[in-house]
Amino acid sequence: MWRFLILKASSRRLPNDVYVELVDLLFAALPAVLIMTAAMAGMGALIAVRNNDPLLAGLAAVGVVAGLARAGVILAYRRRGTAQTSMARNLTRGEAKIWERRYATACLAFAAVLGTFNVRALATGDLLDHMLVTGLVFGYGAGLVTRLAMRPAICTACLMLAAMPTALALAVQVGGGGGLHNQLAYGGQALLVAAFALGSLETVMWTYRTTVGHLLTKRNFADMARQDALTGLPNRLLLRERFDDDILDIDAAGRLLAIHYLDLDRFKPVNDRYGHPVGDALLRAVGERLTRVLRARDTAARLGGDEFVIVQTDVAQPEEARMLAHRIVRTIAAPYMIEGHEIVIGVSVGIAVAPEDGVDLEQLASRADAALYQAKANGRGTIAFWREVEEAAPLAAAVA
Repeated sequence: MWRFLILKASSRRLPNDVYVELVDLLFAALPAVLIMTAAMAGMGALIAVRNNDPLLAGLAAVGVVAGLARAGVILAYRRRGTAQTSMARNLTRGEAKIWERRYATACLAFAAVLGTFNVRALATGDLLDHMLVTGLVFGYGAGLVTRLAMRPAICTACLMLAAMPTALALAVQVGGGGGLHNQLAYGGQALLVAAFALGSLETVMWTYRTTVGHLLTKRNFADMARQDALTGLPNRLLLRERFDDDILDIDAAGRLLAIHYLDLDRFKPVNDRYGHPVGDALLRAVGERLTRVLRARDTAARLGGDEFVIVQTDVAQPEEARMLAHRIVRTIAAPYMIEGHEIVIGVSVGIAVAPEDGVDLEQLASRADAALYQAKANGRGTIAFWREVEEAAPLAAAVA
């Protein structure tokens, strides 16, 4: 049990998306829940009628209600999910905890009723009832371990609530007479139920660890697909995803969004003089500086080579974009010490602002890139806006 307490505590350290997906897996077991509820209804009614026992009938009815409540929680979760389009049903960690508690409450209630029902049924002294009860608890335990192992604390508690009272009630029958053969049969059944329950805990642990390992691996691959391998910054895919989220805010809040297109000055001579390993280290250092100069809600991405793009969100006016660009120019221009070499480079920045310059990422990036060419034409370490390039074009054509 100590190992399962450790597993329960470790859930708090899981990444949010992995924890949410583990909770999501709980709600995939609707057919199994309905089958178990039907089995409880049928066998419970049969045993209650055979013994004319109102208490057994009442326990069976409560068990059916608990089973239907668990099915209802699953259906409510799925209905919520149909309104969502993002991964893991768009749950936050806090929301996932609420849904997990709801599921656990219904699941624990059913297990407790099943255990109590079995104890009462085993007290009847009828061998057929005892056989039905044993089959019911084994079927429940097998389904539980298969379906709930990804949440070991819930699975273990439910298994103990259902199986251990049954095993104890079977053990009590050993002293109830009926001959040596019956006593051995009841003793063997009690040991079998208890051993099955306790032995299943190892299966639960293995399944949980395997599932978590699979989800973590999937998460790592997903992260790798969205990150630049050299700098660790977002790549084009993650840049697109974040931009699609950020662009919605300019309509909701009336704020602006700025795209900064960056190209390093004097980077090629560094590669030529010191070699690619130094050049790669320099690009990593640039990425780190860009990350430090930005706010947490802004995004710096590497497109390839020495080209970077920054998405600046929550911009009140274009001058805020200019101020950030100047900070970037100053930050990148500070000397670097790499492998014993002091290296000085610079950066030029082209800027496009949404929505006035467009709302599509490709269009904004293209216009910011055009502004970057103008900035480089003006001199290294300079800044240019697309609107300035656009306004200057007709004037240049008229002069020509």
